[in-house]
Amino acid sequence: MEMLRRHRDLIEGKVVVEAGCGRGIFAAEMARLGARKVYAVELNPLMHELAAETIHGLPTVTLLSGDIRSFAPSEPVDLLVHDFFGPLLYDEDLHALGELRFRPARVLPDRALLRYGWERAESFCDEVVTPSVLKKLEGVLVSGLFDDEKPYRFYRTAAEWSWQGGLVSLPNDLRGAGKPGDVLYFGLEVLDGEHVVGRSGCSANWTFVFTPRAGDRFMLGFEWNGRFMESVFRWES
Repeated sequence: MEMLRRHRDLIEGKVVVEAGCGRGIFAAEMARLGARKVYAVELNPLMHELAAETIHGLPTVTLLSGDIRSFAPSEPVDLLVHDFFGPLLYDEDLHALGELRFRPARVLPDRALLRYGWERAESFCDEVVTPSVLKKLEGVLVSGLFDDEKPYRFYRTAAEWSWQGGLVSLPNDLRGAGKPGDVLYFGLEVLDGEHVVGRSGCSANWTFVFTPRAGDRFMLGFEWNGRFMESVFRWES
């Protein structure tokens, strides 16, 4: 909401789209901020029904059922707002923004970073998730395993995405930071320019993702499995 209000000049009197509108909360807010036309697009039929309740009585909002990749507006779009980030940045619907049938003038949020760090298992483990339990998860990415409110520090960036540049994967090497640790964790940082919109541990949308450390270098990529973008992870050394 703060991001939308900060960019009222991009919304007031403009044609805007909310991609994957969910309950339609942002679409309704953009209507209240004076958008000339709001297209709220939602694929999930149950969320579509809830969005209809949210936008009831807002004549400038048009609710559409379907995939944002099939949406072809008859007029130029000034702004597209979305929340397509997965816990590992690109493992949900973010790829859809590269397959649009229209080109919005602006996209919000327009940047995101997948950050990572590492700590000793003793900092995480408890009477249930013991070091031996954790060891058996080697090579597996697990979300929500530990308390998201712990003060996790990030030392590297695994990948970054921007509206203009798309997805860029960076070299992933745990050496050189002078920090021991046998648990690797990932966290998301979503940005509007230089403004932080949300991050893992502070926003309920995204949890931290953990895996036992089994080397110094790893590969993290994404593959389309026919239904959604899937994360592919392995240790390389």
